[in-house]
Amino acid sequence: MITLTPVLERWSADCPFWPVDRTGFVFAVPRLPTSRQAGTVVWTLIGRSVTADDLSITAAGATDAIEAYLTCEDEDFAPGGLRVGAGDVVIDPGCCVGLDEWRDWLRVLGGEVIDLGHDPDVLVEHRGPVLRVWKDKRQLLAGELPGPADKYIDVPRAELPKLLAAVRGDLVGFLAALRPWAQSIAPELADPLIAAVDRRLRISAPLGI
Repeated sequence: MITLTPVLERWSADCPFWPVDRTGFVFAVPRLPTSRQAGTVVWTLIGRSVTADDLSITAAGATDAIEAYLTCEDEDFAPGGLRVGAGDVVIDPGCCVGLDEWRDWLRVLGGEVIDLGHDPDVLVEHRGPVLRVWKDKRQLLAGELPGPADKYIDVPRAELPKLLAAVRGDLVGFLAALRPWAQSIAPELADPLIAAVDRRLRISAPLGI
């Protein structure tokens, strides 16, 4: 079974404002999050807005931290992306791409090659009816066949629209569950926070496929 899962890169500084989970460096955004999971995602999104270079926190409290995220002009970037999985092979996005760019996968349907990050250099290779997702494009040496250590996943092109619809379903579900969390932390900012996360992660708009 092939899966596409929205993931984020965990923010390095600890959250002093609300409970969060200890996660791996890359973690999935759950469709039906617990309160702690919702708080973990929010902190991952806003942590950079309120963390100085020495990892000290610059916000005075939860409301101040959320307001910093809402008023920051360059916070669309959310390090992460889409995780591709099949059996025991898991391919996470590389560095310097974001979950806010997840809809770029729609361009793959038109035959484009999109940026999926580096270190490792994830690559989608077009092979007729199949999209071969390589964990590291440096595996592709001219004239060589992939060996057992070369990780890739073949995604049937016809399945990609359904997989992307499932990603949107995950994010829509998370957004709905985020509301009660936000109302419990900063009720006056719940609506603006929901709107900002929706806009910056490009969640609610139809996929058009």
